[in-house]
Amino acid sequence: MTMELGGKVTIECERSNHRAELEFKLKPFFGGSTSINQISGKIKSGEEVLASLDGHWDGEVYLNDLKNGNTEIFWNPTSEVRRQRLKRHIVLFEEQTDFESERLWQHVTSAINKGDQHKATQEKFVLEEEQRNASRERKENGTEWKPLLFRHDAATNEWHYKYEDLRPWDPLNDIAQFEKDGILQTMERYLGSDPERSAKDCRHRKTSDQPSNHSQNTESSCSTPESVQELSDDDGFESPCTRCGKEMSHLKEIHMTVLSLQKAQQDIHRNLTALNKKSFYRKASSENLLLDSRCWFLICVFLTCQLFINYVFK
Repeated sequence: MTMELGGKVTIECERSNHRAELEFKLKPFFGGSTSINQISGKIKSGEEVLASLDGHWDGEVYLNDLKNGNTEIFWNPTSEVRRQRLKRHIVLFEEQTDFESERLWQHVTSAINKGDQHKATQEKFVLEEEQRNASRERKENGTEWKPLLFRHDAATNEWHYKYEDLRPWDPLNDIAQFEKDGILQTMERYLGSDPERSAKDCRHRKTSDQPSNHSQNTESSCSTPESVQELSDDDGFESPCTRCGKEMSHLKEIHMTVLSLQKAQQDIHRNLTALNKKSFYRKASSENLLLDSRCWFLICVFLTCQLFINYVFK
């Protein structure tokens, strides 16, 4: 059992007026393994098509320059590229809520891992039927379903993540970004500001407050269950800082460790500078002593010559 996500994605650059139109294709009814994970697209400048893209997003993608007819590899997930991918971090199963995917689909997953296709189909049917019944009950009772982490844009009929942070990263103020309970949060330093403000280590920004040049229409080749989690934006969520918990404490410890290392580095640099100065002074003093010895020697030679001259011409 597999699920494919397909659709069109548009990426625009307002500065250069370039636009990339990509299409993630679903496997056709008739087709082999080469028809899986296909991607195609165009790169435009205004209405002029500059190049085309085609290939497989999990393999090689080729860029075809329409002006000179040259073709080159645009994307190739080699073993080196795969090693550079971010490590996957998941929430422990016992800490997940009832409507998180791993817990919600645990019986279906267990049947698939055991190779029991019949059991997996039954568990999937039971789960989806419960969700359909819950959806009918909400309609009959006039209850509005309020997603917890996403909002629906009626104008474009698209779903957007509520807490996406699209502002540029500030290396002088931002320490680390992490996810807690599905919400992206940023730990900040707040240099040169009110000390009381430093307690606010988390920042949440809704997608509705951010301009976005990305549009995405997706379709699925299999049924996707509707979530029955009826939680409002305020239900079950405390203020961001009170939800940070162990992650924030761990990040603060790392930050304090880095600061202590920086302080130790500064102390070492200061000590080395002092040693260099002492070494310079010692060298200068030794040169002065040597200079004084030479002067006394020359004076003695001069006096000896003077006495000899006086004796000869006496």
